Amino acid sequence: MEHKNNGHEQEYPLYTERIVPSPKVKYRRLIKTVKILLLIIAIGVIYAVADKIVIPVIMDKIAVRNRVVDHIEFTRDEYPDPETQQIEDQRQIKNDYDAIIQSLRSKVSDVQRTVVTVREYVSGHYNDNDSDTPYVSEEIQDDLVKLENNVEGYSTMGLLVGHLNGRYMILTSQTYTAAVEEYAVVVQDSDEYKAELVCSDELTGISIISIYDTQVTDADSQYMKVADLDNSYVLNKGDMVIATGKIYGTSGAIDYGTITNRTVANSIDNNYEIFETNLSCMKDDYGFLFNSDGNVVGISQVNSDSKLKAIGISDLKCMIECMINMQGKMYFGIVAQNVDSELSEKNGIPMGIYISKVDNDSPAYQAGLQPGDIIQGINKMPCYSIQRLNDKIYDSSAGQVINVSIKRKGKSGYFDASYDVSVELR
Repeated sequence: MEHKNNGHEQEYPLYTERIVPSPKVKYRRLIKTVKILLLIIAIGVIYAVADKIVIPVIMDKIAVRNRVVDHIEFTRDEYPDPETQQIEDQRQIKNDYDAIIQSLRSKVSDVQRTVVTVREYVSGHYNDNDSDTPYVSEEIQDDLVKLENNVEGYSTMGLLVGHLNGRYMILTSQTYTAAVEEYAVVVQDSDEYKAELVCSDELTGISIISIYDTQVTDADSQYMKVADLDNSYVLNKGDMVIATGKIYGTSGAIDYGTITNRTVANSIDNNYEIFETNLSCMKDDYGFLFNSDGNVVGISQVNSDSKLKAIGISDLKCMIECMINMQGKMYFGIVAQNVDSELSEKNGIPMGIYISKVDNDSPAYQAGLQPGDIIQGINKMPCYSIQRLNDKIYDSSAGQVINVSIKRKGKSGYFDASYDVSVELR
C-alpha cells in the first residue's frame, strides 16, 4: 500500500549533537588563558622597568663611553744615553749670592700660592653645601696643597699637578694617605672639603688625591695655578733651590737651600735621582723643591736621615701621568742599572741596562728575561738607559707587547737575543 502525503514530502528534522567539553579541557584552557595574561603583564612590567631604570643606565654608559676624557701630559725630559753624551751642565752660574737669593725670593709668592691643609675627614665637618661634591673655600693657596692629617698631630703637604675632567689633582705623601681611611683638604685654615684617593705608589711614597672643582668660586679658580714640573736632569750640586711644604715640622714653611749631593736609587722599572740638600729634615716632613724659575724639580723622599732629600721630578713624570690618567702604574718587572762607557770598560761588559733582578711572575720573567741580561734596544730602537726604558714602558698601553733586544752571556761570550714582553697595568 503506497503512502501519500497530499503531494508533500514529509520533512524530518536534522539531528544535531552538542559536544560539551569535559571539565579537564575547560581547566586547561583557563590555565592557558591565565598564562597568556600573566605573560602580557610581565612583559609590560619589564618594559616599564627597562624604560625607567635599565635603558637610562645603558644610555648613561654609552654617553660615558663616548664622552671625550681629558688626559694629563707632562713634558718629557730627555735623559742622555751614556754612549752618546754626558749630562750637560745647563746651570746659569751666578757669583753674586745676594742676587741668587733675590731671584729665589721673587718666586716665593708664586710658590706660596700652592699650600692647603688636609686632615682626617670627619662627617659633617666639611662644607658640602647642597651637594655631595666637595666645597673649596675662597682662600685657596694654589699649587701646593697643604694636607694635614689630624691623626696624632700628623700633617703633610700636597702639590697641585693637574686640573682636568672637573677635578683638581694633588700629589701628596702615600704614608699619610695610608694612615687614615678618609681625609679632607683644608684651605688656608678655613673650610675643608673631602678628598678622594686616585692612586698610590709605595715605592716612591707618592699618592694622587683629587677634589672636585664644582664648588670652587670664580675668585678661587682664577687664583689657583697648576705647578710647572721642570727638568731635574739639569740640576747639579751647588744649585740653590726653594724648599716648601712641611719642613722643620711646620706646615707651610719656606726656606732656601743648596743641592749638596746627587745619587741614584735603583727601583723597579726605573732609577731615581736623589738630591740631598743642606736643609734639616724632621720625621714626617714632606715638601717640594723649586728652582729659580719657581718650577718643581724635586718631591720629598721619606728617609731617616736628618737632611732633606728629594726625588728628581723628571724620573716621576711618566708615573704621575699614568696614576692620574689610568689610576695605576705600568709594570715590566726588573731592577737594573745603567752601564755607561766607564763601567763597561772597567767591568768588561757591554753598555746598556744591566738587569740585576727580575720579579717572579712579572711580565719580564714570563717573557724569559734573566738577571745578567743587558738591554740595548726596545722595538728595534737603541735604548741604553733605564730612564728611557721607563719612558717606553709608560708609552705602552696595558697588555701591549714590546720587543726587547739584549746581550746575554754564554760560554763563548755575549750573544744577541730578543724577547717580547707584555707590559701590565697595576
